[in-house]
Parts: sequence; structure tokens; C-alpha cells
Amino acid sequence: SPPSSTIIMNNKKQPLAPFDLPPDTVVLVVDDNAMNRSILKRMLTQFKLAHVEAANGQEAVDIMLSSRNYTSNAAAPEVALVLMDLSMPVMDGYQATSTIRRYPVFANLPIVALTAATIEEGKQHALEVGVTEYRTKPIKRDMLHSLCQQYLPNPSSGNDTREIV
Repeated sequence: SPPSSTIIMNNKKQPLAPFDLPPDTVVLVVDDNAMNRSILKRMLTQFKLAHVEAANGQEAVDIMLSSRNYTSNAAAPEVALVLMDLSMPVMDGYQATSTIRRYPVFANLPIVALTAATIEEGKQHALEVGVTEYRTKPIKRDMLHSLCQQYLPNPSSGNDTREIV
């Protein structure tokens, strides 16, 4: 059995429906564990979702502050969803989320905490600093697909399925 901080890719199930987002719309994957980032990116690629990555919370904040969401720079990617590990060096996911939430333009940006910690206090603190949803690892492909369906706009159907928080 893999350690609890490992993200599991489930290849035994049927293919999941791809998403149809503009190519400059991305999912930001934030995790200090390169293997976890790699697995998440592989699953997102299977869903036809573009992604960018950060190895710590400071990198995530820097990416958000250079994104089209914040700068209106048409050449920059637009971040539609953040998958945030909470326990990282330099700046942890709690502080990164709190920093991102200080900017009104990110008020409705879905930030999903993906963590090995199952302590209720950690979950409560994450929600207090602005995490949209808290999920414990391991993260399976079906669950990640479901999170993407819940929080990403679906232009192919003409419906924006994001939940407003």
C-alpha cells in the first residue's frame, strides 16, 4: 500500500470525459512532492486540461499574480482551479491560500486543498483561510475528475458549472 501522501492514479476504470476549455485556461497544481505533481499533471492531461505547476506556496502566489486573472495580460494563462497541497516548505498552502484570497479578483477562484493530514483542526484552519474544499490524499482519478467537473466552467455545454462560494 502506498504512503498516505501519495496520489493514486486509477487506470483500471473506463476513460473519463475530457473537458473542453480554452487552451490558455489552466489548473494550477501546487505540491512540493514532484511525484505528486507529475501524477496530477498526467491525470489532468488525460482530461485534456492544461496545467501549470508550483513546488511551494510562494511560487503559487507568484503564478497567480502574473496570471490573466490578475494582470488582464492576454498572453498570460487564466487559472480556473488551484489544487493546493497544505504542507510545503518556503510557504505552506494555508499561507498561500490566505495571500491569494487577499486579492478580490480571486474571491471566487476554487482552491481545493489536497493533503495527507486528516486532523479536523487542519481542515477547519484550511477552510478559515479560504480553501474551497478539503480533500485527503490519496487522490484517485475519478475524484479528481469529479472535482474538475464541479469547479471548472464547461463551455461545450454552455453552462458554467462552478459553484459560487
